[in-house]
Amino acid sequence: MRVPREFGLAGVELEPGDHVCGFYYGDDERDAILLPYLEAGLREGDRCLGVVDTTDPAAVLRRLDPELDAPGCAASRQLLLWPSTETYLRGGRFSPDWMSEFWEEQVRAAAADGYDLARVVGEMSWLSRVELDRKLLVAYEGWAHRFAALHGQVLLCLYDVSRLGSGILVDLLKTHRKLLLGGLVLENPHHLTGSEFATTSP
Repeated sequence: MRVPREFGLAGVELEPGDHVCGFYYGDDERDAILLPYLEAGLREGDRCLGVVDTTDPAAVLRRLDPELDAPGCAASRQLLLWPSTETYLRGGRFSPDWMSEFWEEQVRAAAADGYDLARVVGEMSWLSRVELDRKLLVAYEGWAHRFAALHGQVLLCLYDVSRLGSGILVDLLKTHRKLLLGGLVLENPHHLTGSEFATTSP
């Protein structure tokens, strides 16, 4: 039985297997989503895995609720954070295949360490600094959707709307079944499966 998890936002729950696209404007709104999401995971005993881009892992640790002892959680590996330069942009470019292998390895390690759920978050603001074929991003998000459902994990992708072009926004709306908007998680009526997306994309 899959037990719902607290998102960290009032009245919002997540089911294991959820893949959510969180839209926000600016660093303050990012933190208003990211920090409660991680704090809720630490309280529930989940392994929390995150990649950040417009901040750094040490800053995230400092901003988390002091009562949770974030440095202690990091030392015990309940909380693992990386910068985008070591993950999404490892080697200076984005490789969907490498990132897929990275997350799969982390989730396998979480299971081996006794965690029944890994709570994953990725800040995607690095997209504004690289030239990227949108098809690579769509392929990666399609993989993430299947990965979350297959392994019963919770994945949150964070996108700063102020940094994105309209084309990418349209793609994101099509590749996520659930959207986080204004503190609510909504079922996305525009979601397409990978094969459906391929037949509708130019």
